Amino acid sequence: MSPMNHALITYWHRLPAEPPSARRATLDGVRDRIRGGIEPRDTLVPFALGDVDDGIVASATQAYVASFVATHVASADADAGAEAIEWVRRGLALNRGAVFGALLALEDEHIVERLNALRLVLSAAEIETACRVLGPETGPCATAFLRGWLELIGSGPLARERRALSRVLEGGRGALAA
Repeated sequence: MSPMNHALITYWHRLPAEPPSARRATLDGVRDRIRGGIEPRDTLVPFALGDVDDGIVASATQAYVASFVATHVASADADAGAEAIEWVRRGLALNRGAVFGALLALEDEHIVERLNALRLVLSAAEIETACRVLGPETGPCATAFLRGWLELIGSGPLARERRALSRVLEGGRGALAA
């Protein structure tokens, strides 16, 4: 069994027994130890892939990408989110909507460009999650992405998806109430 599989299984055993507040505190400690060079950035992966809490997944995903950028040089920021994008594309994250939203919130043009190909693979619930993670204050790159996404789905049968995207673009009014 790979070390990552073992780390995920261990995380999933703790998940039902630990409230989100305890998992967030653990995540904060892990981020501090990574910044201090004490732990590898892969320590964030179980939080990003194995948790269901939007905030924990988004925070772990963004910390993972940030730690990649901090430890690599030059053109690395163009590929900083490549692994996390794969988590979405391959359905590896339990909460891939939160991973998607966290990546979009980074306002990185290279990451957003690569997310374009994944817009139509997300379910309505995952789109709602991504929109929750983004919140009502989206940056210009995310706003342009959402507008393009809304245009892409048009007036077809994807009403729930259209409502979620429209609410974020309107500044969060309606707070995703179905």
